[in-house]
Amino acid sequence: MASFVTVRGKAISLESQCDSLLSRYSSYAQSTSSEADSKERGLAEKLESVLKERQGVIEELQRICDDTTSIGSSKLSQLQRHREVLQQHWQTFQSIRSSIQQERSRLNLLFSVKRTLEQSELEEQPQEEQYAAAETRRIEESHNVLDRLISQAFETRDRFAEQRFSLQRANDRVYQTLQRIPGINHVLSQITIRRRKNAMILALTMTICIVLLYWNMVG
Repeated sequence: MASFVTVRGKAISLESQCDSLLSRYSSYAQSTSSEADSKERGLAEKLESVLKERQGVIEELQRICDDTTSIGSSKLSQLQRHREVLQQHWQTFQSIRSSIQQERSRLNLLFSVKRTLEQSELEEQPQEEQYAAAETRRIEESHNVLDRLISQAFETRDRFAEQRFSLQRANDRVYQTLQRIPGINHVLSQITIRRRKNAMILALTMTICIVLLYWNMVG
């Protein structure tokens, strides 16, 4: 069986090696990539292997202490110290690995969101172009409708002007024609006078009838 000193020397060597590996491994937590490369994976596997090997060395030291009846208290203290250092190194290794995984998850999430946004922009761009084209067509159609309405308004105004001019010419012709017919003005004036007389007679008759009806009602 190997001596306590020999086995403890191996434990000290593995602790020193583990310190160096942990220092190198912690650098990946400071500059994490989206995926673990072969060096990072190899370093993590090496660390885990050394930690397990140290666990075996400590168990061997424990057996030596158990088999030695006159083991000194200093050796027991050294054994306990190796256990504590091993536990600290395990915790440090797990903490670094957890930090790397969290940072990698965060980066992958950011990359995923970025890709989603870029894809959405690519998908929305044709829709925006279609919307712009549709708006342009709608504005052009509105302008065309407005132009047609303005044109129709001008045409209507011109037709009214032509009709007014035609009516004026017709009135002038009728007036000129009437002026050429002998005695037409006298006939028209007589007709007007007769209409006035008829209106006066009708009004007088209605007045008399109303008065008679009133007297009958009173009487």
